[in-house]
Amino acid sequence: MLMRQFYPGITLFKLAGALFVLVAHALLIPSMAGMELSPLASFLMLAGRIVVPCFYVVSGFLLYKGWSHSANPVAYVKRYIVRIAAFYAVFCLLFAFEFIVPALARGGIGISNLFLQAKIMFMAVFVNGPMIQLWFIPPLLFGAAAAYWMLNKLPVRKVLILTASAYVVIQLLSGSFLGMTAALPDTAPLHYMELGLTRYLGFGLTFVVMGALIAKYEERFLRLRIRRAIVLSIAFTITETVLLVSFADWTDAYKLTFGMIPNTALLFYGVLRVRSSTMTAHHRFIHLFSIVAFVGHIPFMRLNGLILGWGSSELDLWQQVLQTALTIAQCAALSVFIHRKRSAVTASSEGMASGKRATITGIKREKHPAAETRT
Repeated sequence: MLMRQFYPGITLFKLAGALFVLVAHALLIPSMAGMELSPLASFLMLAGRIVVPCFYVVSGFLLYKGWSHSANPVAYVKRYIVRIAAFYAVFCLLFAFEFIVPALARGGIGISNLFLQAKIMFMAVFVNGPMIQLWFIPPLLFGAAAAYWMLNKLPVRKVLILTASAYVVIQLLSGSFLGMTAALPDTAPLHYMELGLTRYLGFGLTFVVMGALIAKYEERFLRLRIRRAIVLSIAFTITETVLLVSFADWTDAYKLTFGMIPNTALLFYGVLRVRSSTMTAHHRFIHLFSIVAFVGHIPFMRLNGLILGWGSSELDLWQQVLQTALTIAQCAALSVFIHRKRSAVTASSEGMASGKRATITGIKREKHPAAETRT
């Protein structure tokens, strides 16, 4: 097995992906909200949405590397899941105090209101996320647990069959085969069920397992005939897009297509091939900034809206640009603050440890003065 402790391309991808998500929420999505895109443009943009699947692949790849080199793989995966779940729970509690508690105070604690708020909380925790960008986490945890179980309990062939079957099912709900199920009633419960299955099976299971399998067979993956693979992927994506435009009406229900599988794999291949001394030298800070930008940009955007008096109104383009720049600067400032605090704590801990070692050495020399003479 090819073993490398650090992948600068993954650090770079996390940085670029976090910034892309931030800019998308602050600028791209609001500015495109009123635009009427053609079906061709919409399907092409759908085919290019490989940043989120690649995040899941990165997670599965690193998770496999972690558990495969751990003395206790089960404990490693449990710690991974518990750590992320605890972090996520904080935001779920904040959501409850911001929305659920006031709604209960206004509407009372009758059965109907309790049931309504319980449904809202369930959706916020398990499907939509307490913030728009955090829907990513529950499918990630599901995919992590499923990938570990499958790769340790099943032959690789069965893992591939089960994962591919799940992805085909998703194509009927929100992918290339969506037209076959268009006659189903468009009810809220069915819509949320389809959304949940898409996120847990289509994103979480499929792409976390893909990342774990790439990690397991990294050497073979990096020997891929990349030019041939790129040509085949482009041809497949073009063919699929033409068929969708010809036989399907565009709808926002489309989330995942078959073409995202090879496109995501090729993007990750490029990620693994990256070499960068800058990423290597500053990976701790870059990793921290990526997390702060991904998690913190929505709270900062809301704070900026309150400070500037913009509220929830639609923003002009200059306001969106200013919002984007302010949010990036705030995320950078918070990252610098956390990084310096961590460095100070680390330096203090190292200083205390060095002092203890010096004290112990001095005590030993006092007890055995002849040792100092010999040295």
